[in-house]
Amino acid sequence: MSVPTTPGTETPPESAHEAPHEASYEAPAVSTRDFPTAVIERSRTVPVVVDFWAPWCGPCRVLGPLLEREVAALGGRVEMVKLNTDENQELASAFNIQGIPAVKAFVDGRIAAEFVGVQTAESIRAFLGKLVPSPTRMTLAEARAAMAEQRMMDAEPLLRGLLTDRETGDEAALELARLLIATHRPAELEGLWQRLDDSPLAERAAALRLRASFAAEAEAFGGEEKARAALATDGKNWAARYALACALVVSGNLPGALEELLTLVSRQRKFRDDLARRAMLALFDDLGPDSELAAHYRRQLQIVL
Repeated sequence: MSVPTTPGTETPPESAHEAPHEASYEAPAVSTRDFPTAVIERSRTVPVVVDFWAPWCGPCRVLGPLLEREVAALGGRVEMVKLNTDENQELASAFNIQGIPAVKAFVDGRIAAEFVGVQTAESIRAFLGKLVPSPTRMTLAEARAAMAEQRMMDAEPLLRGLLTDRETGDEAALELARLLIATHRPAELEGLWQRLDDSPLAERAAALRLRASFAAEAEAFGGEEKARAALATDGKNWAARYALACALVVSGNLPGALEELLTLVSRQRKFRDDLARRAMLALFDDLGPDSELAAHYRRQLQIVL
């Protein structure tokens, strides 16, 4: 199956041949196999533009170099990849590619903007300009990347420097809360919770706040060994089961924790106002939308509810 060229784009507009930015750059090719990593995951750090094309498509051969020049001129603030629709027909179908060239821009794992057909250099420049993150967003992305690499000492000053920024301050506060939880500094969290309770991120903050309580819950019960001993004596000791789940989260055994929480949801849904289900949702949020572990336990949770 070949994707048709978009009607009206076989002959590009005269100004499409302009090349205002001379830059030696060739976008790498991606396939169905590496698309999740090269595009979806990468777009959580920097916007990624995907050029859906095919070698036989004349307009594609016009648009590709123009798009590459404009992306190169942005100096890494936007990245670009090319996807051959003939070789990756299933993926092209999944993104409803009806005509080529088709361009889709991904930000934070989702399509943020798109167009079909050859465009002028000015139009491409304007399209890309809307994707370029502000300096504060670039700093936030840098901090998130540092956290992902466990460079907390590098991330913390970046996040604290953003707290007063109107555009990214609340997001920085949420990420800083994650950092403080990861570095076991709960005493510093209260001010962040108060701020986030009144922000558009209040729901995500509530899930993170519950996530932060796991260590305290496990410690209050006496730790993993005491919780296991209590359950060995009485399998209906719901407090012990929840404490065990919390201890497993703290130790990094998330599959074990989710299994205990799922058991608690299925057998005693009303325990502490549906706490086990809310704890599972908090862990899903922490794992992220692309986590296979979260997807598995989401399905299991839907079955027992």
